[in-house]
Amino acid sequence: MSYKHIIFDREDTITRITFNRPNAHNALDKEMSDELADAVRKVKKDRACRFLVFRGNGDTFCAGDDIKDFLSWKDEDAYWQCRQYQETAQMIEDLTCITIAAVDGVCTGGGLELTLTCDFVIATDRSRWGMPEIDWDITPGWGGVTRLQKFAGRRKTKEWNLIGQLFNAETAERYNLVNRICKPADLTKEVEALISVVGAKNPVTLRRSKFVLNQSADLPTHSAMAFEVPIQPFDSKPGRFATEGMEDFAKPDTRAARRKVSKSFWQD
Repeated sequence: MSYKHIIFDREDTITRITFNRPNAHNALDKEMSDELADAVRKVKKDRACRFLVFRGNGDTFCAGDDIKDFLSWKDEDAYWQCRQYQETAQMIEDLTCITIAAVDGVCTGGGLELTLTCDFVIATDRSRWGMPEIDWDITPGWGGVTRLQKFAGRRKTKEWNLIGQLFNAETAERYNLVNRICKPADLTKEVEALISVVGAKNPVTLRRSKFVLNQSADLPTHSAMAFEVPIQPFDSKPGRFATEGMEDFAKPDTRAARRKVSKSFWQD
């Protein structure tokens, strides 16, 4: 599938979307934003896709909006473009597949906002993060205030948005923006390892777990608990609740084989 500013690659159950404006730090102009929205819609309709990986071509993940592009906008362009950004972000967050942001280099503004919608974020130790919109006299449009507070809290979100400084991967990890930090040369290997261990899970259970996590996140506890009430497992036998995984739990050797990789993953 061919786009001008992104690379869309589908292999088996894995789709990769790579931002491809390296000479502009992979900044999102209107054309690239339209392509991103279209690509995410294709993933949404692809029932066979189990993983979606976002990356940036070159030494930048995504520097956010292309500010130079703003100079050609008409009066209402900002409203409609912001609405598209928000819809795209919500689509990514609601995808049934597992989403992974593989971040190297600069991840600021809209780039950072996009990572907030992903299930996992793996970043290199040279990645740089921030919300610099304040210095261009604009405010974040698709999560840099709202979603970011849910990860880092109000105090840190105010600091990053009102000052506009950059911060390193260690700070991003400390404030729940990153799951894993690695060397640039190891980024692909780390993504593949994550896909391998999560891909071994039951796909229906995985989808339901993600749905419960997302839907309950913004609810009061007593309401959110309703999502955790067990439903009849899809692979249980008639008249029984037990799944194959539950049956394996009763078999020590099989149980050990199921847990071998998971229990020690990312424990170094």
